[in-house]
Amino acid sequence: MAIIDFNETQKAAVVSLLIEMINADKVVDPSECAVFNKICVEYGVCDETFNLGRALDSMVAIDIMKRMSDIQKIVVAHLLTRVIDADARDDDNEIKLFNVICRATGVDVLIDAKE
Repeated sequence: MAIIDFNETQKAAVVSLLIEMINADKVVDPSECAVFNKICVEYGVCDETFNLGRALDSMVAIDIMKRMSDIQKIVVAHLLTRVIDADARDDDNEIKLFNVICRATGVDVLIDAKE
C-alpha cells in the first residue's frame, strides 16, 4: 500500500490507535513492536509526535481519524491490521477494537463500498 501523507496531529492519532491495538490482547509481542516501529519510520513519526500520540486519549484519536480523508482512514485500517497480524495470533480483543474503530470512523462502510 502506498505511503499517504498525514499531518503531525493525524500521525499522533495513528500512533495512539496503534499502541491501543498492541495492548488490546494484554500481551506486548516483540513482533507487534517491530511492525509499530517500522510504521513510525515509514511515516516519519518524530519523537515529539510519538510522545503526543502516546499521551493522546484513544477517543480523541478516533475523533481525529473521523475527520481524515477516506483514503487516510483506509490506510489507518490497513496499518492496524499490520499490527494485528504481526504476532500471527487471532485475538478477540484485537478484532473487537478494530471493529469499534472501523464503525466509529466509517471505515467499515468505505471498505464495504470498495469491495
